[in-house]
Amino acid sequence: MARILLALLPGTAMAILKENLKLVERMDYTPQPILLNIESRIEHDIRIRSCAKEPETVQWIEESFKSGDVFYDIGANVGVYSLVAAKANSGGVLVYAFEPAFINYSQLCQNIYLNSLSDSIIPLPIALSSETCIDSLNYQNLIPGGALHALGQATDYKDDFFEPIFQQKTLGYRLDDFVRLFDIKPPNHIKIDVDGIEAAILMGAEDIFKGSSIRSILVEVEEGRPETTEVVEFLESRGLKFRSKHSPNFGIWPEPYTKAYNYIFDRKT
Repeated sequence: MARILLALLPGTAMAILKENLKLVERMDYTPQPILLNIESRIEHDIRIRSCAKEPETVQWIEESFKSGDVFYDIGANVGVYSLVAAKANSGGVLVYAFEPAFINYSQLCQNIYLNSLSDSIIPLPIALSSETCIDSLNYQNLIPGGALHALGQATDYKDDFFEPIFQQKTLGYRLDDFVRLFDIKPPNHIKIDVDGIEAAILMGAEDIFKGSSIRSILVEVEEGRPETTEVVEFLESRGLKFRSKHSPNFGIWPEPYTKAYNYIFDRKT
């Protein structure tokens, strides 16, 4: 009914209404206030509850990160864990938030603005993979805060092909190339949540992993897939030790992943 009534408004009135209708809510991070710009049910029901959804991720950030560290948030979505990393350390952690999906990148930037964290979080609208090139990002949906998009081939988390509702040409980098070309600091901590190309991203970061800067990494994997074995073998062969795994708690929201886990690895000492 509300949609029908809105459709009856003149174009100018609709534009003014949309311009002034803003929903901002506080995320469930209790130590410090974190505000999110809300434009979808996913953001309202899931993203603002990200600490309850992944308490171990928050604990990893709070316990492993320290002031002066560099954090690469790969697949940042709307930036919830980038915001936690910046807030938990009072801006002392420098965050590079990688998010190629335009609809999420816009929200990521809005959330950085809302929380006055532009000095701590650098949003980057690029993809990471095993090669530096212009590639296609295949969208499953155009919902702010949504996920399950695929870079390169339009395959889902089960490796089944899907018909994308939109294909966006996007700039993709090997992480090694990106760090070298722009002369940025290598990471001390990495989070990878990219729905299927985790191994490809790691293969594009071989030089970074040859060094000793990385102290910990959290990567979301789907157990039972060959790529998960590749991820574990890659990290362990480069001096990172498997510490724990945790399944995200999606609560009442239906989630297609049945074997999704966040694997956490630490540098061997």
